[in-house]
Amino acid sequence: MARTAVALVAIALMLGFAIGSAYTQPPDWNKGTTDEKIKRLSDLQPGLGTVMADYGTRFTNAYYAAKGGNFELAAYMIKEMKESQEIAETTRPARAPALKAFESNYLDKLDAAAKAKDWSQYQTLTPRVINACNQCHAKVQMAYIVYQLPAEPEAPLKMSK
Repeated sequence: MARTAVALVAIALMLGFAIGSAYTQPPDWNKGTTDEKIKRLSDLQPGLGTVMADYGTRFTNAYYAAKGGNFELAAYMIKEMKESQEIAETTRPARAPALKAFESNYLDKLDAAAKAKDWSQYQTLTPRVINACNQCHAKVQMAYIVYQLPAEPEAPLKMSK
């Protein structure tokens, strides 16, 4: 009986050591030269499609929040869109000029309308923003990507004030 207990303790200790040492091994991305590590990390960054999916969801939710009078949520969603856009500007630098122009020509105006709690202005700007998005998609040979405002918000958030 004592030998069995000693054997079980020894097995448990060896198993614990094996598991513990597995956690001290660097992940695969952390092997190789610095350039190889940076390349692997760069490859893990989201592409523009991933960023745009987030962008579209936040745009939709910002619209419905503004429509519901929850302008603070609308402004927050626009702020988050700008942050997503910064990711795209960094990971896809060739697209940065167009993204920055879109921000200054459209997002900043939507943001101003949200902060002014001006639904009329927000509502007027929305189709212009959507049109600009779809024109940009067409310009980069992706005319098959057409944003349209869904019939309801996408996030399970309270949109009204």
